[in-house]
Amino acid sequence: MRRLFLLLTCALAATACDDSPPAGSGPLTVSVTSPNGAEGAAQLRLVGPGLGAVSPVTGEVFGDARGDTLEVVVMRPDGGDLVFAVQVQDTTRKPQVELVAVAGPGDAMRAALSGYSVEVRR
Repeated sequence: MRRLFLLLTCALAATACDDSPPAGSGPLTVSVTSPNGAEGAAQLRLVGPGLGAVSPVTGEVFGDARGDTLEVVVMRPDGGDLVFAVQVQDTTRKPQVELVAVAGPGDAMRAALSGYSVEVRR
């Protein structure tokens, strides 16, 4: 009985200490990290429920939604960090993200996408 009480107490304490924000709608920030430094543009595909409008954090961004898929192009004509925000219905559920293509500041397409990473954060 004492062991059960101890387990329940630990479980309640762990739940009370959860600092995760509650689920709800809001923006997620998406950023592309390049092994080449500054980039000119990237095309990404986001897949998940409740994806909404995109807005620029840096540069310009364009989005086209079809069902649970959102095609995004983010551009920096002078080169730089590629960052945008996407509205979602539930900020605790990050979408799957695929980096489709990247162009350098001079508009030349990158031949390979190895070394790139995409981060989605609240």
